[in-house]
Amino acid sequence: MAAAARPGPGVEELALLEQLLGLPKGNKYGVQGERKIPVLQTNNGPGLTGLMTIAAHLVKQAKKDQLLGSTAEEKAVVQQWLEYRVIRVDGGSSKEDTRIILK
Repeated sequence: MAAAARPGPGVEELALLEQLLGLPKGNKYGVQGERKIPVLQTNNGPGLTGLMTIAAHLVKQAKKDQLLGSTAEEKAVVQQWLEYRVIRVDGGSSKEDTRIILK
């Protein structure tokens, strides 16, 4: 895992999510590869890789599982939006495309 001068949007979003969930600061984030995929170093084994994986981990750590959905359909919709976020927003869409998608 290589440290970057600028952490990248995924790491910044995860740090903000951590704050909004009321979790204590102290998680160590990094990035991996050219696409700067977020990585969370844990004290309990290997690091966690990927925006969706780390976001779900933080929500569960904060004991706010309801944010991930209660029913199978809600869980699928949350997963869909997280996946859409990673693929479309990080996947090289132009700023104009991203704005239209998120609108």
